[in-house]
Amino acid sequence: MKFVNRFFLLFISVFFMQKAYTQSIPVGTVGDDYFRILQLQGKIDPKYSYSTRPNFLTNKFPIDSFYHLIDSNLNTNIALKSRFVEFRPMLVQLRSQYNSLHPYGWNDEGMIKAKGIQTMARVGVYTRIGPLHIQFMPEHVNAENAPYEISDEFGSIPKDRFQQNFLGQSSVRLNLSAVSIGFSNENIYWGPGQYGALIMSNNAPGFAHYTFNSIRPIKTFLGSFEFQLVTGRLEQDSNTPFEIMNLKSNPEWNQSRIFNGINIVFQPSIFPNLFVGVNRAYQYSEVNIEQQGNNFVNKFIPVFSKIFKSNVGRTDEDKIPRDQQISIFTRWLFPKSHAEMYFEYGWNDHKDNFRDFWIDPEHSASYLIGFKKLKPLGQNRWLELNAELIQTAQTTDYLVRTAGDWYIYPNGGYNHFNQILGAGSGKGNNIQTMQLNLLNGLSKIGIKFQRIQHQPNPADGSLPFESLGLRPLRWTDIGVGFIAQKHWKNIIITPEVNFVNSMNYAWTYRTNFNFFAQLNLTYLW
Repeated sequence: MKFVNRFFLLFISVFFMQKAYTQSIPVGTVGDDYFRILQLQGKIDPKYSYSTRPNFLTNKFPIDSFYHLIDSNLNTNIALKSRFVEFRPMLVQLRSQYNSLHPYGWNDEGMIKAKGIQTMARVGVYTRIGPLHIQFMPEHVNAENAPYEISDEFGSIPKDRFQQNFLGQSSVRLNLSAVSIGFSNENIYWGPGQYGALIMSNNAPGFAHYTFNSIRPIKTFLGSFEFQLVTGRLEQDSNTPFEIMNLKSNPEWNQSRIFNGINIVFQPSIFPNLFVGVNRAYQYSEVNIEQQGNNFVNKFIPVFSKIFKSNVGRTDEDKIPRDQQISIFTRWLFPKSHAEMYFEYGWNDHKDNFRDFWIDPEHSASYLIGFKKLKPLGQNRWLELNAELIQTAQTTDYLVRTAGDWYIYPNGGYNHFNQILGAGSGKGNNIQTMQLNLLNGLSKIGIKFQRIQHQPNPADGSLPFESLGLRPLRWTDIGVGFIAQKHWKNIIITPEVNFVNSMNYAWTYRTNFNFFAQLNLTYLW
């Protein structure tokens, strides 16, 4: 009987007396990008990598304290809570987007690549019962989906007005100490990028997945670790617009695919401001699950399989109908300078062995590099300078050893509902972004410059019109954007306008001017 009582007391202590973690801040919502800003301002501990998102708050650092750190005039303390139970409305959000001539824009979750006006509405509530955390934030997308100029390589003919409901940023989790296990539909963002990510971003709608992840850094004698292991389902829909032909829903691909991915971040104890990490992801069709191998790892969690083809058998690995991506990254903080630098380098295929990696590291490679710098101006005003370069086009190595486009595969492409899961500007594109903001609490005003090179080095080694002996066309977008944000009590308005000049649009001789605008209205409870 004493043993039963002790076991019961132990269970109660684990169930209720662990450090309580509260709701997440979903990727793409107000506050998500402020974690890094607050960290560089010296208001948040530098032990967090912010390279495994969404981010989690705690009872010692709850949602109202988080927003109060951003702006002391913002109060979000409407909640019913006790020690073991909590209920809190999270937000109501309405996001509108407009393209005057053709699809443009990314990192917008369930919104589609379309011309005209489209809106996304979401509302969220959060409930905690002991260590059980339930977040419900569905999304509804409604798009005009008007016809626009297309070519043989780009665009799709709209069928009708597009409407779709998604589970959005919803999840059910069991949080115990430093880890969480559960079922989620939230968008995942892996890596240090501000404007994009090679493996996982919020460019596509969130997909249903099981997750096992850390919710704070786990300390060891070597340093601190953060991680996330995910297994889920990617969907195709022939009614969903597609941006490029290779993402078109082929009848052979129009089936659910299994996704398995892992993110690991390490902060060494001897370098407290340095983070290094790795991302790895696999996808394969559900109907091909029996062809993934005979053991449990190959069939269900291939992210733990061997890295080099020579270790698993070159011929055997190439015959398995699945695709993978892997990347390594680093983020380095400079707290006294209120600055950070980061870098991510990835491959979309196995290397044959270490010799293959050593002599030809750029084969099938892409990279991302950037920095953020804050300068204090006094009275909670800061000047913020961001810059980022994303390179997913093939390197010059394609002249002797083509690797194909980074997000395109024989099994249907690395996408969910016809939208790329990683860097969202398009297949094989290069993006250069620079943004200057004046921050004053939650309010800001800024200017953004962006250049997008659309597939400058195509997968087959040729450009449109080359086969006819004509000069190859280079499609390049040059954009200038103006961003602002203002709040009145708990109402936040975030307008953005972009003027985009598309030279050789869709790899044709047409050059046009596109007006791209966004308006985000958010109410925080």
